[in-house]
This record gives sequence, structure tokens and C-alpha cells, in this order.
Amino acid sequence: MIPFNKPIFFLLLLLPIVVISQEKFTLSGIITDQSSNETLIGANIIIPSLQTGTTSNEYGFYSITLDKGEYEFQISYLGFKSIVQNINLDKDQTKNFKLVEDSESLDEIIIIEDVEKLNIRKPQMSLNSLSINTIKQIPVVLGEVDLIKSITLLPGVTTAGEGASGFNVRGGSADQNLIL
Repeated sequence: MIPFNKPIFFLLLLLPIVVISQEKFTLSGIITDQSSNETLIGANIIIPSLQTGTTSNEYGFYSITLDKGEYEFQISYLGFKSIVQNINLDKDQTKNFKLVEDSESLDEIIIIEDVEKLNIRKPQMSLNSLSINTIKQIPVVLGEVDLIKSITLLPGVTTAGEGASGFNVRGGSADQNLIL
């Protein structure tokens, strides 16, 4: 009969767990603008092979923890040239990235309008009309339809306040309204 040794049995029992678990390492750093050295908020750090990534915080700091191995990192930010870099994660690392501005020139656009077709006889900014039939269809509680209250149903019109009979049109004052 083989003698039973408890510590060795316990170690043999934990051996598969140690073999299955992988080492994890953290890559962290700060992403800045190369010309001004300002931190970039919300810059993307993407690992395409894992379809995962992270973004930099309000201080330009990022941190991502991955299994041990070599990964391709894509660092990008709107208006800046992207960086693609292979990094071997075999220990915790700090890696700062400086992105270069990417400017793009667009072709010129020329808008041509026939000036003679423009109707400038009536320079009218905004006109809302409310017919009497529409006013008569507005439900009332007691009495007759209130003309001022019905005008407040038009877009951009608000009441001057509780107990006041005036109204404001698009941020103007009550004395700037013309009712015909």
C-alpha cells in the first residue's frame, strides 16, 4: 500500500489551476499632443486581434490589462494621425504616446446664385397666420375663445407669465409684437 501524504496531494490538486491560469500584465501611460504637449481626452487605444480597447480619461491617462503576449495596439484620436505599434506584454509597462495633428485640405466650393431671381421686395423674416376657423376649434372652459391664448399655440410664442395678458415671440419682449 502506498503511503498517503496530505501536503503533496493538496499541491497536486492545485497544479491544474496554476497551469490553466495565465499571467496578466497592465499597459498604461499618457496620450498627449506632440506640438502642444496637452493631454488628449478620450483617445482610443484598440487591440484589433482581441476586438477590445480603452479610452484615455480627462488627464490623458489610459490603462489596459491583458494576458501575456504580443499585441498590435492602434492609438487614434480625431484630427490626429493614428499610431500602430506592436508591444510585447511580458511585464507591467508604462508607455506614453504623442500624436501628431493631421490636417486635410478640402477642395474649394463656389456657390453661384442668380441675383435677379431673388425676391427682395418683401424682406419678411417670419410670418405665422392663424385663421378664424382654427381659433374657433380651440376648446374653451368658460366663455368665448381668447385670442391672446390662441396665439400662444403658435411655434416660438410663450406667455409673458401667470396673470399677464402679454406674450413673447422667440425671446422678444411683450411690446415688440405686431398683431394685424
